[in-house]
Amino acid sequence: MPANQIAEIRDLDLERECEGLYSARLPYHNFRHVQTVLGAAGQLLDGCEREGLRVDARIVYYALLLHDAGYHESHLALGFATKEAYSAVLARRVLSARGIPDATISRVEQAIMATLRDGQCGCAEDAVVRMADLSGIGADYGEFLRNTINIRAEVALMTNNPLTPWAEWCAGTQKVLSGYLAGEVNLTSDFDRSKPGNFFARGQANLDRLGLEPEPA
Repeated sequence: MPANQIAEIRDLDLERECEGLYSARLPYHNFRHVQTVLGAAGQLLDGCEREGLRVDARIVYYALLLHDAGYHESHLALGFATKEAYSAVLARRVLSARGIPDATISRVEQAIMATLRDGQCGCAEDAVVRMADLSGIGADYGEFLRNTINIRAEVALMTNNPLTPWAEWCAGTQKVLSGYLAGEVNLTSDFDRSKPGNFFARGQANLDRLGLEPEPA
C-alpha cells in the first residue's frame, strides 16, 4: 500500500458505528483516543514500509478502531476477565455483521489482545497495534502530561472515588509505564534502543520529568 496507508482504507460508515461503542464522558478512553492512535499507526505503517517490513494495514485499522470499544462498561459484570477481551468480542460482532472474513477477524482479536499490559505480539500487526496504542508514552511531554492527567480523572470517574493524590499517581504511572517500556519491539529503527532519541528513550525521559511535575492546578 502507498504512504498514508490508514487514510487509504478508512471506512467512515464503520467509524461512525464504532464511535457509538465509546463514551464521550471518559476523559481518555474515548473515540478521540482512537483517532489519535490511528494517526500514530499511520506513521508506524509508513515507517515499516520504508524499512521493508510488510504489515497488513487493514488488520491494524480494524483492531485500533475497536481496541477500547465498550471501555466504559463493566467488563467483569458482563463476564469478561479484561476490558480487552470484551473489546475483542465487540470487534467480532461488528466485523462479522459487515461480512469481514473470519480469519481476518481472528487476527483483529489477536491484535486487540496484544494491547494488554502483558500482551504478546505474535506478528508485526500485533506490534503496530500495541505500539500505536502506547505511542503517547513517547510523545512530546505536553501530550504525555495531558494523557496522564486525563487517565487520573478517568479512574476517579469510573471507580466513583476521589482523585488519587498527585504524587502517588505519578509514582504509580512511572511504575506501570516502565513495565511497558521494558519489552523489546521488532518494528522500525525507532524501537532500536541503540539509536539516539528512540521511542524508549523518549518515554523514559517523559517518566523522569513526570516525577518532578508539580500537581496541576
